[in-house]
Amino acid sequence: MTLAYRPDDFVPTHRRLPGWMLSTLLHIVVLVGLALMMGQDSHGTGDAPDRPVGIAIVHRMPDRTEYETAAEQSQATEQAAASQAASAAQGSQAALPADAAPPLDLDGLLAAALDTPLPAGNPGESDAMQAAAASAGKPGMNLGPSGSQHTTEVFGISGTGSRFVYVFDRSESMNGFGGRPLLAAKMQLVRSIDSLGPEQEFQIIFYNNQPRPFVPGGQIVRLLNGDEQTKRSAEQYVRAMTAFGGTRHMDALLMALRMSPDVIFFLTDARIPRLNGAQLQEIKARAQRSGTTIHTIEFGDDLEPPRDSFLRNLATDNGGQYRYLHVGALDG
Repeated sequence: MTLAYRPDDFVPTHRRLPGWMLSTLLHIVVLVGLALMMGQDSHGTGDAPDRPVGIAIVHRMPDRTEYETAAEQSQATEQAAASQAASAAQGSQAALPADAAPPLDLDGLLAAALDTPLPAGNPGESDAMQAAAASAGKPGMNLGPSGSQHTTEVFGISGTGSRFVYVFDRSESMNGFGGRPLLAAKMQLVRSIDSLGPEQEFQIIFYNNQPRPFVPGGQIVRLLNGDEQTKRSAEQYVRAMTAFGGTRHMDALLMALRMSPDVIFFLTDARIPRLNGAQLQEIKARAQRSGTTIHTIEFGDDLEPPRDSFLRNLATDNGGQYRYLHVGALDG
């Protein structure tokens, strides 16, 4: 007897798993396996030292290969830039014009110039202060053959010699009383210089806060020959002078004494600031070494000469004459 059956009649003992479930299980197995592998290979950074990571530039040469890190290249670039900046600064200094100079420190210049002559600044007719340069010699030094003796005067005070320096105040107060003090001083100065001859030498120092010597043609501060051309140039210089600023006597007097003149005519209307005892002693010592006589002229608005004028003491200490003039009686 033969049994017949249909496929649908056969029922397996165990039902097969769906395909989607098998796929899911397979993925889970793979992921778990990967996780286990990573856990075994990575132990963290605690046991291994840190190593720097950077970019290196390779220089291949015929006989060797060199490696340069980016940090080294950056440092080299910064050093090169600094070197170029320093070179540029030096070039700028070298390119400055020859007459460029920092602001003039007169106190330091005067101290240094006692031993070393320095060039004077360029002359001019403006009111800007001329460079206070050193004279051509030291106190007591004979700067050349003595000229013939000559007597000249300023406001009635006579001085005899061959080398004359006129130190005149040009501070703001000389503009008082309608400008008569300055005008009268100029007239007397021009008249005195005009009396000199080629055998005599002279210098003019107007001063306020700073001394302004007569330096035609940009020469050094020195005594000038009394020839006609120089005297005409000096006259123009005097007539163009104006008054302004304060008063500092000492710098101008020291500049005059360094030229070792026979006679200094010193004129001012300023009782303040006074020269103190130490300054008067210094001037006296220098004048004795150079054989200089100092005459002083004082302008004032008092009817009688002051009893305590330092100008009187300055003249007495240095073999000179002192004269007081009331500004109201001055010609101008």
